[in-house]
Amino acid sequence: MTDYSLFSDEQLIENNAITELLSRYVPSVFSMARKYSASADYEELVSDGMQALISAVSEYDPAKGGFRTFAAVCIANRMKNTVSKAERRASKLSDEEMELLPDSAPSPEERVISRETSEELYRLILEELTPREKMCIDGVVMGLSYEEIAKRIGTDRKSVDNAIARARAKLRRHYSDLI
Repeated sequence: MTDYSLFSDEQLIENNAITELLSRYVPSVFSMARKYSASADYEELVSDGMQALISAVSEYDPAKGGFRTFAAVCIANRMKNTVSKAERRASKLSDEEMELLPDSAPSPEERVISRETSEELYRLILEELTPREKMCIDGVVMGLSYEEIAKRIGTDRKSVDNAIARARAKLRRHYSDLI
């Protein structure tokens, strides 16, 4: 198995090591979500931030600069949009209704558990999946169709479908609530 820890972000993209790249930026997504959580739902911010990160991977153009900056801008912009939507929704609520809304920011314990869960899932991906299964899962994370994944790794659609099914089954044994 390749040790991607010494690869730059750009090299990870070139080598389709998307899982490794995403794992590098998950803590940033959580951190930015905490920053904006006073104005919007934390879980919604994390979800939107992860979607923005995945979009950044697929839309990144190396000719326009480094990935780190591009990803940070994509994530921040998406979270700012989420905050704007939340503020528009909140402006329609009365003061009494606002007081009834729960605080969605995670507790310190929830943050630690979330980070540990992400790290454990990444470790499982590295340990449990074959290189082909990992490449197929990376393609799914990037939003590619099975045909596009097959073309990228030089196989047929059925092989991709089988590899993804095997990967999900392996991961489901450990994380049935996530998959």
